[in-house]
Amino acid sequence: MEGFKKQLIAQSNVRFMSVGDLTVGRAYPITKMCNQETQYGRTAKCTLDDGQDGIIEVFLPRSIVVSDEQDALYNIDGNQTLSLVFNGRRARSFNLTFKLYV
Repeated sequence: MEGFKKQLIAQSNVRFMSVGDLTVGRAYPITKMCNQETQYGRTAKCTLDDGQDGIIEVFLPRSIVVSDEQDALYNIDGNQTLSLVFNGRRARSFNLTFKLYV
């Protein structure tokens, strides 16, 4: 029962944010990637570990394309080794980098 309670608490701590609302220069470990159909078309969605306030879900810009095979391989246990870093804006676009973490 305690495990079920922890799972419910974790699910209630999910926040949906824009990439532009992330802290500049901070690395957010990516715990899960998936593709999702939106009103604007197919978009990659990342689940990030905030480390403080729970889980953050963000949609990546449409210029970043992740195939279904790539996100399936990434989501296999032990393969989550990337962090998303928001480096601010460049003109009207987001400046993002992906870094390996251990």
